Amino acid sequence: MYKKMFAVVLLFLSGWSALKAQGKLSIDNVYSAYLRNSGTIMEKQQIKGYFFFYLSDKVDRKTNEYTLQILDENLNKVKDIKFEDNKNVNLLEAAYNGNSLSFLFQDEKERKLTMKIYSMEGKLLRTYINEYSRKTEEFMKMYNKDRADNEATNQHVFDVGEKGFVSVMPVKDGKDYTYEMDFYGSQKKAYWKYIPDDKNRFAVAEYLGNTDSLIILQVLSRRRLLSNAMKPHLVGINFITKKVAFDLEGDEDEDEYRILPTSIKRKSDGTFLVMGPYCDKDANPVKSASKGLAVYEMNTAGKILSRKYNSWETDFAKYLHTSGKGKIDEIGYLCIHNLILTADGKLTVVGEGYKRQVSAGGTALKALSIAAGGVDAFNATKITITDMVVMTFDEHFNVTGAQIFNKTNNAAATPPGIDYVSQHMIALALKSTGAFDYDFTTSDEDNETFSICYSDYERTGDYKGQTFNTIHYNGSKFTKDKIKLKSNASKLKIFPAKPGSVMILEYFKKEKRIDVHLEKIS
Repeated sequence: MYKKMFAVVLLFLSGWSALKAQGKLSIDNVYSAYLRNSGTIMEKQQIKGYFFFYLSDKVDRKTNEYTLQILDENLNKVKDIKFEDNKNVNLLEAAYNGNSLSFLFQDEKERKLTMKIYSMEGKLLRTYINEYSRKTEEFMKMYNKDRADNEATNQHVFDVGEKGFVSVMPVKDGKDYTYEMDFYGSQKKAYWKYIPDDKNRFAVAEYLGNTDSLIILQVLSRRRLLSNAMKPHLVGINFITKKVAFDLEGDEDEDEYRILPTSIKRKSDGTFLVMGPYCDKDANPVKSASKGLAVYEMNTAGKILSRKYNSWETDFAKYLHTSGKGKIDEIGYLCIHNLILTADGKLTVVGEGYKRQVSAGGTALKALSIAAGGVDAFNATKITITDMVVMTFDEHFNVTGAQIFNKTNNAAATPPGIDYVSQHMIALALKSTGAFDYDFTTSDEDNETFSICYSDYERTGDYKGQTFNTIHYNGSKFTKDKIKLKSNASKLKIFPAKPGSVMILEYFKKEKRIDVHLEKIS
């Protein structure tokens, strides 16, 4: 499977030709292409265009000209933004917040990170420069290696509405591993940094989402570096007051269960939903098998307004063949990708299965490595990505149905040490490397109709190759459709597009050309 990514960085020298009426664009003389770090321009969940960043000219041996190209939803050129900088500049990540575009650049020679924010008219609004600290230096070594190894999604820069952008990045200081969050204002010059002030030797944060005032993180932490006592936190940081609004571990109240928060969804009344697996209060939700899925409704002060627990053993068992520990027959465990909330308060949850199995080959290599006195770098565990699962819930968040949509199983690459972590940690690792087949969800403004989109690889008598698949909900039922991606391209990527379409990007390395076009879907 192709790695999942929101964006395409185009590095080429020159040559545009647009076929405007047909929703096509060809880019000639492409020097090289990375499927990373550009993306879609959206307004109220609707596609309004795309942006691409690329190297457009070499001014001299030390200086390059860079171009930011903005297209509308029909792939017509809207704006070129050009600037010059030294050749050591790399674009790390990009984001769009409804009014402006942000770009995080790395200058390896000058050892600094620069965030540039542009208006949609091409005006440079803000520039924020951070020189490497000792902690940042350690992280950049890991980050650069990760960028070289895969082309996964933007993982560290996010929009928080029209007020600006945040980056959430790990930092390393010797053996201590934690995170920092940086806020970059777009409406006005505003920058501040948050680093947790606690005694944890290890803490890792995942951005879950935001409200109009909060950045919400899932934080996993432990006091001792080699301890197995990992604790999950739900942390809300107010980017207006610059203070922590709440830090919930889940064991402070008298409730009998604890949740491992993995997904959030904003509601129109200012509250938000939190979903994740739950376990008994005295168990560790990071390590223990879950009893089911929990849905909390919370306000921005961190108060839990309501709780709903759906158990694998009783509630989900009406619709899925599942064990009491959350393992579904032929599918394995579930990773939650998206929560779709409709105007009537009902909820659709998009999940994807993954299996954890013992690999005979991996076990043998592991044993040989240890016997030879080597580093234990081989995993005895094999991870397989399985089927899509779509679950529905009523307005009180009682599960009302679940459907399995079959696809081809595929093996996922796993980092060393995966043998020793729980299924929850495996899901986090798989998401961070883009191992799942889920791509994105498109919908109308009120979510009455929507399409869940994912990639697959078909091996049948008449076709062998990649397919792009949609699970479409028309307001009353789900239907499935697919596009066979017959292409000689070196690389191919699908983007969301205007209703009824997707945008397909193809990179032809030999011809040094990139083609983008709109394709109809059901």
